[in-house]
Amino acid sequence: MMIGSGFLVFALQASQPILPVSDLLDCAREADVTLVAVHRAGGFEPGIPENSLAGLRRAAELGAAFAEVDLRETADGEIVLMHDSTLDRTSIGSGNVGDHTLDDLRSLHLLDAIGHRSRERIPTLADAFDVAREVEIYLELDLKGISPARAAELVVTAGMENQTIIIVYDAADAASIQEISTQIGISLPFTDHYEVLNSELDYTPLISWVGRGVPNARTEAFLTGQQIETAMHDFPSEANGTIDYAFIDQMHIELLASDNPAAAIEVFGPWTAYCGTN
Repeated sequence: MMIGSGFLVFALQASQPILPVSDLLDCAREADVTLVAVHRAGGFEPGIPENSLAGLRRAAELGAAFAEVDLRETADGEIVLMHDSTLDRTSIGSGNVGDHTLDDLRSLHLLDAIGHRSRERIPTLADAFDVAREVEIYLELDLKGISPARAAELVVTAGMENQTIIIVYDAADAASIQEISTQIGISLPFTDHYEVLNSELDYTPLISWVGRGVPNARTEAFLTGQQIETAMHDFPSEANGTIDYAFIDQMHIELLASDNPAAAIEVFGPWTAYCGTN
């Protein structure tokens, strides 16, 4: 009986869902920690192609909170993970992604960052959702020709509202997502504070994308006052080895998009150390 009871408790704990994305971002702000999002979900280690399922698994293993993936539509209307409009750079295929059916693309192996053929094949968004649930990592969806509303519908259909951020660039696109679900996280540049203030957006799931470098004091004060978190990148400085992760941490950045997640997480720590499951 003791063994059975203990197993039941463990099973219940193991089945608890991870925090809703808005709660995770609130946790990062309140705990004053920086979370890491792996740019293009791969490409940072040999044999781990960008936008691959191996990239999602490795990102989670390192302790990244998010994996950013790029979405494109196939000729038969399916959604796959691919940054470029063409296949040539990241796979053994060639030509436009949109000219190929899903079956065509499924036959292609992905290349890693130095052009070596990997065992990985081009995944669908549904594949990515399955792996994200399995390894408990959040997804950021960068839309390459996919409408924000359609992306939101796909997220809701998959039951991934609590585990997904959609990247958009204006308040109207953010509103189209919130018409479908206010649980989905939204990355939105706050280049025009008044556009956001005058909108009817729910701020709870919003994170402000400031691009490269830390925001200025005025912008940060505005965001802090609205309890909106800040996301940034500095890919060039990561590439040349001059990035100062400790400074980013001191500047109260909640989310860093990174091409070198192992180095970033060594400084910031894994997200589960601060913001674990419910």
